[in-house]
Amino acid sequence: MFKKSSIKAALVAAISIALVSPVASSPANAADDIKVGVLSAFSGPLKSYGDAYLDGLKWGLNYYTNGKNTVDGRKIVLNIKDDGTTPATATAAFKEMVANGNSMVVGTAYSTIGLTLAPLAQQNKILYISGPAKNDAITSATNKYVFRSGNTSLQDFAPLASLKPIKGKKVILFVEDNAFGAGNIFAAKAYLAAKGAVFTEIKVPESVTDITPYAKKAADVQGDYIFIAWSNAGTSAAVFTALAQQKVYATARPITGLAGVASYDITGALFEGTNAILTNSYFPGVVKNKAATAIAADFAKAGKAQDLFTSDGVNAALMILQALKSNPTLSTDKMISNLENYQFVGLKGFTKVNPVNHTLIQSMFLVKLTKVNGHYVPSLVSTQYNTTV
Repeated sequence: MFKKSSIKAALVAAISIALVSPVASSPANAADDIKVGVLSAFSGPLKSYGDAYLDGLKWGLNYYTNGKNTVDGRKIVLNIKDDGTTPATATAAFKEMVANGNSMVVGTAYSTIGLTLAPLAQQNKILYISGPAKNDAITSATNKYVFRSGNTSLQDFAPLASLKPIKGKKVILFVEDNAFGAGNIFAAKAYLAAKGAVFTEIKVPESVTDITPYAKKAADVQGDYIFIAWSNAGTSAAVFTALAQQKVYATARPITGLAGVASYDITGALFEGTNAILTNSYFPGVVKNKAATAIAADFAKAGKAQDLFTSDGVNAALMILQALKSNPTLSTDKMISNLENYQFVGLKGFTKVNPVNHTLIQSMFLVKLTKVNGHYVPSLVSTQYNTTV
């Protein structure tokens, strides 16, 4: 916190509140308020993901309602809960939100939780819009109650579909041993197995603190590529460092998703000279449009920064508004029909809901990191509009 003057601090705080808290729970909600449950990681290793998602969600609701935060004249009130990156905590919070009359639930960055909440939405016949969690099975053709505002593991891998050479090449799949890692293994094999890739799976338990033995195992493979799928922001630097120390990149070309802003410098430094392949779902400014210009200006004014999952939150805001539009009874079936075939232009450009399995058909990116004034910054290499999911 800056300590130049109490007046300046108050002004900065006021601007920040205007940006990140345009919609808030109130102990005296009006009877016709629309309650929306927001469930994500606001503490622990995925906190940065949850924070970025929530910032985008709040900004989107404010921006797309022209500051009114209403739909058809009714105020939207967010009921925000920390899922603790724990399925039991998330389950209890979800059930409480249903019991307390929330019209829908949105969020979560942890795939294991997304997979837990999806059947609960179906059992309770309530709309659930999953957040940054990527496992493909969260949304499906057999559960009409679940949509997502982010992308899937298959979409993360989509920009790599034309990877060459691949026939007969050894691909190490270095992943967390959880639902996120399983989703990435599924995606990698879905795209590359038929093209002749030879896979070695290395699954690292979430509880492990010393990555070195697993990195040594990866080095022993002498792979041609190593695909690293790691969601825990708190340990990702240790993972990339251990792999570098074991000289895995000397033979295996690294492939990974570019994570949040805080990871740019460490990722750029560790991958320097490796010809790394970086996929990406969003970084600030990757697409130029009116909304992108507006959010950049608003965040800069508030002294905030966009991050990897800001766009997922903005997408969620658009989907909430669409679900509630012309729906005075807050019918879940009406929400579903409103969202199916919904299309919009968000921070990533043209996006639409797949009516069959409720994934979002959207742009995905290949990017590179370049050192500018002592820091690594991303730039766009290519865009793939994914219509395959």
